[in-house]
Amino acid sequence: MVDMPAVSVVVRTKDRPELLRLAIGSVLSQTYRPIELVVVNDGGKDVDHLLTAIISDTQDIYLNYISHAHSLGRSQAANAGFLAASSPFCLFLDDDDYLDKDHIVGLVDAHQKHFSADELGVVHCRARTVSTNDKGEQKILSFQGQPLVKYQLFYHNVMPILTVLIPTNVRKLGVRFDNTIDLFEDWDFWLQVAQFCSFVFVDQTTCNYLIHTESSGVREREKQHLAYQTIYQKWLTKLTPSMLHDMLASTHLWHDQYIESLQANNAAELSRIGDLHSFALDTIAQKDRDIEHLTHLYKTVEHELITLRHTQKSAHESLEGIKKRSLMYRLNRLYHGLFK
Repeated sequence: MVDMPAVSVVVRTKDRPELLRLAIGSVLSQTYRPIELVVVNDGGKDVDHLLTAIISDTQDIYLNYISHAHSLGRSQAANAGFLAASSPFCLFLDDDDYLDKDHIVGLVDAHQKHFSADELGVVHCRARTVSTNDKGEQKILSFQGQPLVKYQLFYHNVMPILTVLIPTNVRKLGVRFDNTIDLFEDWDFWLQVAQFCSFVFVDQTTCNYLIHTESSGVREREKQHLAYQTIYQKWLTKLTPSMLHDMLASTHLWHDQYIESLQANNAAELSRIGDLHSFALDTIAQKDRDIEHLTHLYKTVEHELITLRHTQKSAHESLEGIKKRSLMYRLNRLYHGLFK
């Protein structure tokens, strides 16, 4: 049996123990082994005991726990985990996201299919974008992740951080999270990786990327606007005017393709909901038939019980009559015997 390459899963966390528990649980449920779990606690309350309790007695999952005394920010926390990873492959998972059980095995299988063991290749897949409110209620909004086309990554990020499996060896080429960027830091990271690696899209939707509705608003949009400016100022200068014009001309096609993708996914989701609705209606109809049948049985049994009670009453009355007639007969015989 061929030994499978280990995968390091880097999880950044800070003071969200219940969400962290779910994220770690999704790692433990993976069908793939071996896994190194690198947890970076960026200045939050200690979770060592929580991790130890969750991971105890788990086969082929090894914990590497890093705790910062004070928060260093998202990028430095990601770098701490990335630099500590000891496996050939690395995957990032934020503490409020979670994986389907076949997520890692699908990515590793795809990497082995498309790249040689010493080749710097990246595989990525699709994620469900899930909204969650302050009550913990969730619903699927859309799906993110698609094959990359020329210059597209310079325009926008189409790869949620948990969808991407990278070779850890890109560290030797100087790839790091930019510590001056604390929003869209993963987008900047993928642009660095893309300077050295080929990207292959895997047509699977096996992870869940959460968006917290309470974090939306004017201030959040302003932060995003500034983050876009930061990325564009850093990376668009690397494109020639001709390349830049080609990228801008392609944005219309990308938007159309994105809308088509959303429509296709929505159609598939509506079909799934329709199937569930039909199943629910069939189940309700069967329940109604069962209730009708049980009601008929109840009435039949009730009628038979009433008939039985009448029969028992009639039998009892007949027996009493027989007893009375029998007693009168004997008394009558006795009377005639005495006075005859």
